[in-house]
Amino acid sequence: MVSILEDRVAVVTGASSGIGEACALGFVEKGAKVVLAARRVERLTSLVAKIEGMGGEALAVATDVTDEHAVANLFAEAVARFGTVDVLINNAGIAENTPVHETSLDHWNKVIGTNLTSAFLCSKHAWPIFKKGGHGRIVNVGSISAKVPRNECPSYTASKFGLSGLTHALALDGRDDNIAVSIFHPGIVATEIMPGSVKLPDNFAATPEEAAGIIIHMCDMPDYINFYEALMVQNKLPFLGRG
Repeated sequence: MVSILEDRVAVVTGASSGIGEACALGFVEKGAKVVLAARRVERLTSLVAKIEGMGGEALAVATDVTDEHAVANLFAEAVARFGTVDVLINNAGIAENTPVHETSLDHWNKVIGTNLTSAFLCSKHAWPIFKKGGHGRIVNVGSISAKVPRNECPSYTASKFGLSGLTHALALDGRDDNIAVSIFHPGIVATEIMPGSVKLPDNFAATPEEAAGIIIHMCDMPDYINFYEALMVQNKLPFLGRG
């Protein structure tokens, strides 16, 4: 069965590693073309080579997703290369644990900017392209912390609760233009942004590929369907009940 993603164009932020890299590879396996955004150019270049070796098409655009000029350039480059954008994965983010009394304003602004403002900026610049194309899909990568926070991480928690609110607002605003906006909440995933998770047992931390598989599935839907929210939680994670 042919995927709706075949020949579509997906922009993936935070694409240089972890869930973002796994998403890029997953989209290519579905026949999509990918635009890779991150700050680490050498990582992006390597990923483009890997994708081209798979027979896929990819464009790397070095991007600071907290800078609106850089984000505008990202989408301009995507349209210049592929003609349009059909899917946006707002995956760029940082994870941290800092108690409120130790959190500087600069640190707060960095976390909010990277985890929340970047999703707003990318959505803002994708929106006119989606409207022109008659459809679009955005998946924001949230966190289980938007449901039940961890101790001593107010900045991260606020950013992910905010991202959930942004998702809800954009999902409502996109309906008339056939733009589906959704959010994926991963539990613990063994990625570079959360180094401690890689030390957990294999059956406790999910792999980036497992997380990306859910995101790809959320995108591999007819345009009239919005897979609005997904939550991935490990069976052993103390999230449900009194754990």
